[in-house]
Amino acid sequence: MILHFDKISNDKIEKYLDENYGLKIDSKIMIDAFQGSIGKAISLKEKQEDYKKIEEIIYSLEKRDIVDILNMSEILYKSKDEITNMLDYMNIVFINLARTSSKYAKCIEVVEETKKRLKSNANYDMSIDNMIFKLAVQTK
Repeated sequence: MILHFDKISNDKIEKYLDENYGLKIDSKIMIDAFQGSIGKAISLKEKQEDYKKIEEIIYSLEKRDIVDILNMSEILYKSKDEITNMLDYMNIVFINLARTSSKYAKCIEVVEETKKRLKSNANYDMSIDNMIFKLAVQTK
């Protein structure tokens, strides 16, 4: 039997994390990534700094040159075991940005293409390089 539960409000999740873990989540996007799940909130809380770095990379795509972006992207290269979650988080950020500019919609496709390549055992570093270059071009 499958039991479906309603999503927990973002306010309640924030309150729970604060009361039980003393953790404040600064990013509204990160809270949205929890998708109303305390379990996801608990698992993502440990990676909060990594996800902040992901957001920083994305927000820098328009403003910085490609060399700076590649240097900032070290977290993606080091997170081979967590890359699917990080790419999913990138898409959540891009979905939020796509509400303000349609150029970010194409970025979602780029990230999904990278996920497919990685699942088909493409070279990890080259796949991440390719994604970063395409994202940089797409957002300029």
